[in-house]
Amino acid sequence: MTIIRNFLHHTLPYFFTGLAFYGIVKGGPFYSLGLLLIFIIHPTLDYITTKLLGEADKTDIPPNNISLYLYPFYQLVVLLISLNILNNETNTLYLVLGTISLGIITGGFGITVAHELIHRLKKWEIGLGVFILSQVSNSIFRIEHVFGHHRNVGTPKDPVSAPLNQNVYSFIPQAIIGSFKSGIRFESKRVKNKNLPFWHNRIYHYLVIQIAWLASVGVFFGFKGIILYLSQSLIAITLLELIDYIEHYGLRRKELSPGKFEPVGPEHSWDTNFFLTNTSLFNLGKHSHHHQKAALPYQELTSTKKARQYKLGYSTAIIISLLPPLWFKLINPELTKQ
Repeated sequence: MTIIRNFLHHTLPYFFTGLAFYGIVKGGPFYSLGLLLIFIIHPTLDYITTKLLGEADKTDIPPNNISLYLYPFYQLVVLLISLNILNNETNTLYLVLGTISLGIITGGFGITVAHELIHRLKKWEIGLGVFILSQVSNSIFRIEHVFGHHRNVGTPKDPVSAPLNQNVYSFIPQAIIGSFKSGIRFESKRVKNKNLPFWHNRIYHYLVIQIAWLASVGVFFGFKGIILYLSQSLIAITLLELIDYIEHYGLRRKELSPGKFEPVGPEHSWDTNFFLTNTSLFNLGKHSHHHQKAALPYQELTSTKKARQYKLGYSTAIIISLLPPLWFKLINPELTKQ
C-alpha cells in the first residue's frame, strides 16, 4: 500500500489536471470538466477511496521530487496551449467555463506544488515555486506566506486566518488584498532592516516578471489573451484563499499581552486525513505538522492528533464553505469539542 500511495502522490496531480486540460482541448461542453472535477469527481472519489483504503499515511519510501520539479514546465505548456484555445473561442459560456477550468488547474494543483517548493531550503527549488506563482500573477505569495502567514497564523494580524463566523465571501477579498499588503510590508521591512538598496526589494523583481508575462501574452494572444490570463489568475488565487479559509477557520491563538500571542501549536490548524486529498495534493491536509515544521518535505508530513480534524476532504469542504449557513452548522460545533 505504501508503494501505491507513493506512486499516487506523483501521478494524481497530473491525472486530474490532465483531465481538466483535456476538457479545454476538447472544447464545447467538455470545458466544464474542471468544475465537474472540483465539485463532483474529486469529492466523490475522495470519499470512496478513504472508505476503501483508509487514511493516507506517511510514506516509508525515500522522498522523490521528480514530479514537483517537472510540474512548473508541464503547467507552462498547459497554460500556453489553453490560452491559445480560449483566445479563439467565440461562445461566451464556453469561454467562461474554459477559463474557470484553467484557473482550477493553475490554482488547485499549481499553487499546491508552488507551496511545497517555496518552503524548500534550496534557492533553485524556491525559484521553481516562484515561477509557478508567476503563472497566476501571485509571486508575492512566496514572501507573505513564508514570512507573514507562518508567523501570524491564528491572529488578527494574519489576513488569511478566518475568525469564527466569518463567511467565505467576505473572507476572500480580505485575504487577497491583505496578503498583497502584508507581502509588501514584510519585504519593505526586510530591505530597510538590512539597509539594502531599493533594487534588492523582491517586490520589484516580481513586478518585472509579471509585466513580462503580460507583455508576452499580449504579443502572442492580444488584449483578449491578457484578460484571459488575468482571469485565470484571479480564479487560481480565489481557490487558494478558499483553501486558506478551510485550513484555519475559527482557530485563534491566545493573546498573552498586547500584540504578543502564544506559540503556534497543532491546535491552530485543521487537518484532514482523507485519502485522495492528501495523495493528490501532496499531503496538504496534514497542515498542522506543516506549521510545526514548515521546511519538512511533504513526504515526511504526518497526521497530528492534537490538530482539529475535519471529517471531510478539502474538495468537499470547499463546496460546503460556499454555503455559509451549512458551513457554520457543521463546523462551528466542532470548535467547541476538546
